[in-house]
Amino acid sequence: MKVLYSDKHIQIFNDKIRFKSWVLPWGKKDVNLSHIKKISEKNMGFFTGRLRVSGSNNFRDWFPFDATRPLKKKAIVFETDFAIYKRLWVTPERQAEALRVLKKIFYDKSR
Repeated sequence: MKVLYSDKHIQIFNDKIRFKSWVLPWGKKDVNLSHIKKISEKNMGFFTGRLRVSGSNNFRDWFPFDATRPLKKKAIVFETDFAIYKRLWVTPERQAEALRVLKKIFYDKSR
């Protein structure tokens, strides 16, 4: 399986996304792209995820571990079909490149 994008937080493959630090700095989790219904880029503010280093304070949003998230202003949000944690917020090291790869995969799969 070919890696299309990789940094210290995520790896993107043709059929899945691997979160390298799902809970704190350990605990990998793979999410199949078939569970992702929408990908978007959202601005983060102090009360909308920017200060959340890991975890959640509700059952809608999940933030995999990223100690540098407070320094970032944007996140990629995956809207899923999961019952709990329907939105997964990730802040890749190279945001624009990761978003471009993800959009290309979704565009190719929708054809």
